[in-house]
Amino acid sequence: MKRYLFFITPLMIALFFISCDSDESTDETPVYNQYDGYTLIWNDEFDSIDPLHWTYEIGDGTDYGLNPGWGNQEEQLYTDSAENSYIEVDENNTSALVIAATKDSEGQYYSAKLTTQALQSFRFGRIEARIKLPTAQGMWPAFWMLGDNIDQVGWSGCGEIDIVELVGKEPNVVHGTVHYTSSENSHKLNGQERSLLSGIFSDDYHNFRIDWTPETIVFSLDEVSYHTIQIQEDMKEFKRSFYLILNLAVGGSWPGSPNQTTIFPQKMYIDYIRAYSLDGFNPPIAPELDIDEETIGVIVDASTAQLAFNSTLNQFPGIGMKSFGAGGEPDIIETDQAVEGEAALLFRYPGGSWGGSWFETESDPYDLSTYSSGHLVFSLAEPEILHNVEIKLEAVSNEKSLFLINYTPEPLGNGYVEYTIPMADFGDLDLSAIKIPFSLWNPKDAGGSYPALDIYVDNIYFRVD
Repeated sequence: MKRYLFFITPLMIALFFISCDSDESTDETPVYNQYDGYTLIWNDEFDSIDPLHWTYEIGDGTDYGLNPGWGNQEEQLYTDSAENSYIEVDENNTSALVIAATKDSEGQYYSAKLTTQALQSFRFGRIEARIKLPTAQGMWPAFWMLGDNIDQVGWSGCGEIDIVELVGKEPNVVHGTVHYTSSENSHKLNGQERSLLSGIFSDDYHNFRIDWTPETIVFSLDEVSYHTIQIQEDMKEFKRSFYLILNLAVGGSWPGSPNQTTIFPQKMYIDYIRAYSLDGFNPPIAPELDIDEETIGVIVDASTAQLAFNSTLNQFPGIGMKSFGAGGEPDIIETDQAVEGEAALLFRYPGGSWGGSWFETESDPYDLSTYSSGHLVFSLAEPEILHNVEIKLEAVSNEKSLFLINYTPEPLGNGYVEYTIPMADFGDLDLSAIKIPFSLWNPKDAGGSYPALDIYVDNIYFRVD
C-alpha cells in the first residue's frame, strides 16, 4: 500500500466522466485550479454536503454483506449524524467538509463514510483533493475509489484505488495503492508509501492526486509523483468506471486500536475534490466483465468439492468451491482418509496469515428453510495445535459466523470428530436463499496466530430433527 519535482504532461493523462448530476457549470461558476489542456468536469468545494453528490453508508458493515467491522476489524459505527460530518468555515471564510470520529460515554466510536455511488462515476483522468488528515493512534482516514460493478463481481474484482490512506501510528506517511483480482482469481495489490520531509499530515492541508490513463495510474503528493502503476492485461478493473469514497475509520487490522493518547473528536478536513478531463480524449471501450475470471478465490473443481459432503443425501448438486486469503488460503487436496464415502478433502493451511475456503452454489441459491429447527453436521480431523476456527454460512442477503471453540464434538475414530451445530445458532440467517452452505476460515492456535496445519473435512450435511 503503500525527488525530484516534475509535472505530468497532458499526453499522459485522461479522464472520462461517466455520469454527472444536473448541477453543470454555468458562466457564473468559478474555475478552480485549471490546468492547461484540461476541462474541469466535476468538483465539490464543500459549501454544503450536496445530496446530489454524496450518500452515506452507515452501521458496522453487516448491512452491506460484510462482517462486523467493515471486513477490516474496524471499531466505529458510521452515521449520517451532523456530529460526524458537517461543513466548517474558517477565519478566512473558507469552507471544508469535516468528518469527525467521536467516542461516547460507553466507549463506542462513531464516524462517517460518504460515497458518490450511483450519483457520480469516473473513468480515467486527473482526480485530486486537498485534505488535512488526522494522525492520532488508531485513526485510518482515506480518500479512495471502488468499481461501479462491485455488486456484480464483489471485491476485489471491482477494483479499488486508494488515492490516499494514512494510519495514525505513522503520522508522516501516506499510502497510494490499487487492489484487484488477478487472472488466477487471487487478490493482488500494488502500492507505495510517501513520507513528509518534516512535520505530520495533521499540521496542514496537502494535495493528493491520481493521473489515470488506460495504461497507467500515477500517484502524487503536493504535485510530485511518487508511484506509477502499469495497468497490465489482468488488471481490467482499471479500465472501467469507479465512484469516490471519503471516510475516517477508527481502529482496524492495520492501524490498531486507539489508546490513551488518542483524544476525541478526531477530524479529517476536505477542502475540495476536483476532476478533470483531457481535452479531445476519447476513452477506449470498457472491457466486458468476465465474472468467473474476475471473482476472487482460487477455483476448485466441482467434482472435488462434492467429496466433502455426505455421498448419499446429494443435498448440494452443482456445488463449487474456492479458496482465498492473504497468503493463508489452503490448498485443497483429495484424500482417502474419510469417515463417509470413499474420499474426503484435506484443507492444507500454509499459516502465517488469514485465509479460508468455501463451498458455493454455481447457479440458484439453496432453500434450506426445511432445516431451520435442525442441525448442521460435519466431521473434521483436527491437529492438536488447532485452537479455534470460523465456520460461516452465507445467504444472498446476509451471513453468519460461528466458532468451533464454543462447541464440543463427538469422537468418531480414524482421527475424526463430529460437530453438530443447531441451526438456531445461526440466528436470522436467511435459510431460504443460501449461496454458501459451508466454509472454513482462519484456523488459529492458542496464541491467536495462524499456524501451518492440515484439517480433514468430510460428511457435511443438514439434518431435520
